[in-house]
Amino acid sequence: MAGFGNIGGLLLAIFGLLIAAYGLNVQGHFSTYAFILGVGCVASGGVIVWSSMRQGKTFQTQPYQVISQKTTSSHADSKYKNIYEGSPVPQRTVNTSGVILECNSAYVKNFGLSREDIIGKSLFDHVSEKSLDDMKKCFEAWKKSNRVENVEIWFKRKDGTTFPGLLSANNIYDDKGKLIGSNTAIRDISEIYQAHKVLEEHERQKIQIDELQKMDSSKAEFYMTVAKESQVPISPILKYSEQLLKEIPRGKITAKQVEAITEIHDNAAKLDQLMIDIIDVQKLNTKTMEFKKESFDVDGLMKQVVELCKPMMADKNIEFVDSSSTKKTITSDKALLSKVFFNLVQNAVDFVPTKEGRIEIGAKEEGDSMVFHVKDNGIGIMEKKKDFVFKKFYQVDITYKRKYGGSGFGLVICKGIVEHLGGKIWFDTKEAEGTTFYFSILS
Repeated sequence: MAGFGNIGGLLLAIFGLLIAAYGLNVQGHFSTYAFILGVGCVASGGVIVWSSMRQGKTFQTQPYQVISQKTTSSHADSKYKNIYEGSPVPQRTVNTSGVILECNSAYVKNFGLSREDIIGKSLFDHVSEKSLDDMKKCFEAWKKSNRVENVEIWFKRKDGTTFPGLLSANNIYDDKGKLIGSNTAIRDISEIYQAHKVLEEHERQKIQIDELQKMDSSKAEFYMTVAKESQVPISPILKYSEQLLKEIPRGKITAKQVEAITEIHDNAAKLDQLMIDIIDVQKLNTKTMEFKKESFDVDGLMKQVVELCKPMMADKNIEFVDSSSTKKTITSDKALLSKVFFNLVQNAVDFVPTKEGRIEIGAKEEGDSMVFHVKDNGIGIMEKKKDFVFKKFYQVDITYKRKYGGSGFGLVICKGIVEHLGGKIWFDTKEAEGTTFYFSILS
């Protein structure tokens, strides 16, 4: 079309030039009109040629625009594919029948499969048994609502391992707006799930600890109640057996009766001491034991201990010695320190020999502390059993239990009292030679 315009315009212009030339060369009435007509034809031909050339240029730009649009669209497709393929999150493309049409490298790697094992297969092949129903419900809901966001599903890998994931999808439509599939992203939440499990376990353990503490509290209350109630009938047994033993010099009871009364008294005394020990242990455990600090001189405390413990030596004729070398005044709980001495001495009495037994108590200053000790020449403690000495119910040698008795609480009580007073307790021992218990108190 543009070529025809150019030729017509040129012919018209040439024709105009001929007419104009004729008008210039001919003398006559019509020469002027011929010249004007020729100029008009030349001008018209020039306009036609110019118009044709302009139209040709305009037409030539259209193919460039089309090519440019195709190039831009191809670049966008390439960019999208790179984002899809390079995403660290497993992604797959599925149709409305649940068939996987495409997936990225992260999906292949995470599931341990090849693309050939994935493309064309059902998305349900990658779902754990326990999540199959949830996945089916999710898939049907997606087809109705066209929406899936952060649905928790358990997936399975080729090796059989499973993992929890959050599933989200964006929809794919055809040119008529009909839903034809989705791009699905699966975010592995194993670490989050594990963290939740740890928190749940901690919470479960906390509940168990709370329950155990309640049980311990109830148990402590039970022990305290039983111990106190047991002391009620023990008290008259001790009282009347002591009155009967006072009748021995008067000859009003036989030797066999004396033996029976003595056994009643001794066992009642042991039972009473056991109840006292149980109460003390529970008070220490529940931190309800009262500590009353006062100033007193150490010499007075040691004399009191001698008077308190001397009756325990009578049956074995034990040599009882106070080797204290200080008269310093300290501030602490005098009554409870006496209890510590009583338990340590009682423990020593049980294990010194029946002949030539010796127990020594003492106190001396060491820096800003007062160090007390109870030393005996008893059977000592075996090396392998040293770590159990301050444990509840423990006795150094179970074969001595029947012979020497003991509640198994004495040393536990000593340790609890000393540590509550800000001190520490320890011992040195040698088998068949004896044991020395030490405890220190800040002076």
